[in-house]
Amino acid sequence: MIDLRRRNDRLRTAASMPAIVLRIAFIVFVAVVALLLVPITGWQVVVVVAAVLGVIVPQSFGGWISIAGVVVGMLMNDPSMWRAMAAVLAVHVIHVVASLLLVIPWRSRVVLAALWPSLRRLLLIQLIAQPLTLLVMLAFLSETVTVASAAIIGAGALATFVILFLLRTKRAEKRS
Repeated sequence: MIDLRRRNDRLRTAASMPAIVLRIAFIVFVAVVALLLVPITGWQVVVVVAAVLGVIVPQSFGGWISIAGVVVGMLMNDPSMWRAMAAVLAVHVIHVVASLLLVIPWRSRVVLAALWPSLRRLLLIQLIAQPLTLLVMLAFLSETVTVASAAIIGAGALATFVILFLLRTKRAEKRS
């Protein structure tokens, strides 16, 4: 007798990976960020332990605690343009992946195509954040930093935000 229940017990999806791979990659990424950006060993350990906690118990918000550790560690070092730009990217990646870890079960498989919208948003935000970070660091590291130059940079950032907001609103109106 043929068992009909066993015939259709597979679900075919596009390319995917086990959720544990994303979790391990998160810990490795945070460890590399801590080694590159945080100068004090104790803070490096805090950042990595917080990331491990965030992987084991995502509701503990350990990923965001590791972000705070990276920021505090950055404050303990001399300002550097490349470090600031790397930190903006790293903190954003940690935030995005930690948010994903909240909703992806441990034993599941993650379809890689499902990660595309998050990656696209990350790239779009970095397209705005990196030039702004560059401008702020150039102004900060220059010898002639004035309140006027900071105001100009702030006004440019505000204008960029307003333009993007208006474009998004216009696009949303067209859809409805």
